[in-house]
Amino acid sequence: MGSHRAEIVAFIEHESVERRVQRLLLGHASECQMDNAGRLLIAPVLRQHAGLTKEVMLVGQFNKFELWDETTWYQRVKEDIDAEQSATGELSERLQDLSL
Repeated sequence: MGSHRAEIVAFIEHESVERRVQRLLLGHASECQMDNAGRLLIAPVLRQHAGLTKEVMLVGQFNKFELWDETTWYQRVKEDIDAEQSATGELSERLQDLSL
């Protein structure tokens, strides 16, 4: 057991992190309906949690999408661009191998 103790502890800790994330994500899940105009109706509690106002951005991310408040999205893009322009570190191996 001594040689596997760290693995067991890591598994238990990892599992608790997964459960916590699952609770946070699924705890806020709710079914959404579409209105007659084809608009997605998002529950008020979810709009408030996400900080969504009248204008939103639907951002494609490969096999999923993200819904952002428009102002928050543009602020994030600016922060990301600024961070990349001032970055002094090297890209991770995965990013170095990225080809579009």
